Amino acid sequence: MLFSFRTLLFITSLFVSAGTWSSCIKVTDKSALSDAAIKAGYTAQNWIGATDTNTGNIGLPTVISVSNSETFQPSGTLLASGIGNFLTAATGTPYSSKQVLYRCDTADAGKLYEMYSTNGDSAFAGAFFTPEVEGAYYDVERNVAVRMTNLSTGEYYSRFWKERQLTADSWFQDDKYIYIPASAFSNVLYEMFKIDSRKYFAYQNPMDRDTWTQPRGYIAFKGPGLITERIKAGLDHASDYYGWPSYWPGAWSTYNSVTYVRGALCKITDYPAIVKIPPVAVGILAAGGNSQAPFHVSLECESGAVSSALPSTSAANVAMGFVVNQPTAVAAARRLGLTTSAGGLSWLLDTHYGEPGVASGVGIRIYNDAGTPINLLPDRIKTGTGNAR
Repeated sequence: MLFSFRTLLFITSLFVSAGTWSSCIKVTDKSALSDAAIKAGYTAQNWIGATDTNTGNIGLPTVISVSNSETFQPSGTLLASGIGNFLTAATGTPYSSKQVLYRCDTADAGKLYEMYSTNGDSAFAGAFFTPEVEGAYYDVERNVAVRMTNLSTGEYYSRFWKERQLTADSWFQDDKYIYIPASAFSNVLYEMFKIDSRKYFAYQNPMDRDTWTQPRGYIAFKGPGLITERIKAGLDHASDYYGWPSYWPGAWSTYNSVTYVRGALCKITDYPAIVKIPPVAVGILAAGGNSQAPFHVSLECESGAVSSALPSTSAANVAMGFVVNQPTAVAAARRLGLTTSAGGLSWLLDTHYGEPGVASGVGIRIYNDAGTPINLLPDRIKTGTGNAR
């Protein structure tokens, strides 16, 4: 009888333990969503994870200029920077903000984490730290280092995993499950710096397209029941990459999105932060008049610098352009047909052009010293040939 009682007690204990066990799953279709989640606008579809080439565009300039001179372009010079949005830049197929990537039990709250690190097992994509720039790692191009900052925590990416605990304000929850949408994950500040060291690199030609497939940084999700639960803060990515790639929702990369040019360069040494144009009466503008103000941009060039926007594999051709940094102003110019055949803009419009109280039929045009209009760039992603852009 005593034996039977102990056996019954043991079976009951097993039953209770099984009832309180919880876990997370990767969500790849809407069958994992409750009616409440669907009614709230959440959706789901298949996603492949952080494979080498399944990355988006971080928004860096398409051309990264690298000087061979350590004095003209000293160590620590910022070569380029961009803010990568997780929804559009961390994967080749953009996520919607309400696309659910994981589902967990409500009991898992407090155990859910975003994990992030550099590509610690790749010599040219996050394995080796450079002391020349805080938080930066050697990149594939000679004399170039990359630093990534998690914009939710403000911390630099490291080859040693870091974590950010997810909270209820970043997910949807019903009476049974927690749904982790793509909007729960962090954006990145991606910076490229000049360094003097030549210790680790793969590219050093006058012109190199970045065809290095290895991402520079990764984001993983950690929750109970997932293989990624084995990733702990402080572990070295070089040996601890549990769940890669299918359980990691995003990666940061410059694969096929930037070209490095190396040689004699120019740099802007002085420019006005603000150009004030004198007020002008409506009647004067209606009669064909204008208001204008001169301004100057000063350049300093290395010996041998070539002024050209034409592509070349033998020289680091130098060109300068003015970028319209307000998407609404770009869209307004395009609606009015103020564009060139190459995609440039002929006029700069007000950011609020077309709204009530904002002057219509008025724009700004920039001319060079010879009186020739200068076309404007709509973004930093594309470049053109000479003034055609």
